[in-house]
Amino acid sequence: MQLKIMPKKKCLSAGRVPLILFLCQMISALDVPLDLVQPPTITQQSPKDYIIDPRENIVIQCEAKGKPAPSFSWTRNGTHFDIDKDPLVTMKPGSGTLTINIMSEGKAETYEGVYQCTARNERGAAISNNIVVRPSRSPLWTKEKLEPITLRNGQSLILPCRPPLGLPPPIIFWMDNSFQRLPQSERVSQGLNGDLYFSNVLPEDTREDYICYARFNHTQTIQQKQPISVKVISVDELNDTIAANLNDTEFYSAKSSRERPPTFLTPEGNASHKEELRGNVLSLECIAEGLPTPTIYWIKEDGTLPINRTFYKNFKKTLQIIQVSEADSGNYQCIAKNSLGAIHHTISVTVKASPYWIMAPQNLVLSPGEDGRLICRANGNPKPRISWLSNGVPIEIAPDDPSRKIDGDTIIFSNVQERSSVVYQCNASNEYGYLLANAFVNVLGKRSLY
Repeated sequence: MQLKIMPKKKCLSAGRVPLILFLCQMISALDVPLDLVQPPTITQQSPKDYIIDPRENIVIQCEAKGKPAPSFSWTRNGTHFDIDKDPLVTMKPGSGTLTINIMSEGKAETYEGVYQCTARNERGAAISNNIVVRPSRSPLWTKEKLEPITLRNGQSLILPCRPPLGLPPPIIFWMDNSFQRLPQSERVSQGLNGDLYFSNVLPEDTREDYICYARFNHTQTIQQKQPISVKVISVDELNDTIAANLNDTEFYSAKSSRERPPTFLTPEGNASHKEELRGNVLSLECIAEGLPTPTIYWIKEDGTLPINRTFYKNFKKTLQIIQVSEADSGNYQCIAKNSLGAIHHTISVTVKASPYWIMAPQNLVLSPGEDGRLICRANGNPKPRISWLSNGVPIEIAPDDPSRKIDGDTIIFSNVQERSSVVYQCNASNEYGYLLANAFVNVLGKRSLY
């Protein structure tokens, strides 16, 4: 975090000793000596959502700098985490990084929770994000008895995958018993939910080894569903097996290979709603059945699709927009069309946003008697709430400082003294997430050189 040096309004006030004048000159030159005391600054930490491999030791990172060198402590699920009482937990010397030795004994699930690191010295305390530690999971597929599927040539078909709920979610793909990927096309393709969709079946779709696989990357494991058997009865087979038992009208209706206009397999109905977060990839999907196989088209109502951010996947059945923003909200229409007709489905898209910085607070280095301010501005949808902490404590219950005044997203400092040296935290949060920034106020006096 860079130092922000405020203009020197009072550096040359009468009665100041030459040392203070020297300090003011150094600060004005934007070159703070390395031997000056400095509050802690967090320099490295584990991600907020930290998914770990349950087969390996757990390492939760927390590094900080400061002068004097900071000491470190942790909380777990909001209470003090006494690492000295747990023989499996060690802290790296000169660091706050924890190593939990679960490879020798213990289980990763025991240490699941919300961790937060505090780095503290005489000038203040900086805190890490809340680090949510969860072991990855690759549960087994639920055992089920799958009956063979028999259907007539030209019918539509959905083969369900329904993988076990893993953490993180698995990657889904379909293969046969020989571990060969099943061919996909405009007619046959995998949906975003992992199911395999057939717009219409052909006799060559007959096989006994439609197998859905789930790959769990964290644990480097692959699991498979029980094979699904599909048999497609051709028109010739219908002629041989049922023609003798049906009148002309019934026989014609049984020949499901006759052409028909499109209908949607997913999503259902004429309209649906999709919500996505700013910065993510927006994925919209429409899969239709019909004969001939329908073709899918996409448009945005009252707007155009962003050329440089729009991509089509899965034979145009999936529309993707990368780096989505609030401007991408609106109604999107997918159109399924073949020679017998066309249908459309409208997807209403709302782009929300977890907090993002407009202006994150910056460190202040001041001399006694100076003024300054910390500014914390963030945006989001909905608009985030700004709250302040002082040395990790909500500012409403922190020790009072007469030089400090809080005005919403700004803390205004007037006539600061050495005791005003504190590490402040700004938290910007809404229902989709939060941002946490540390920024110190370091007031340099005579004793700051020691």
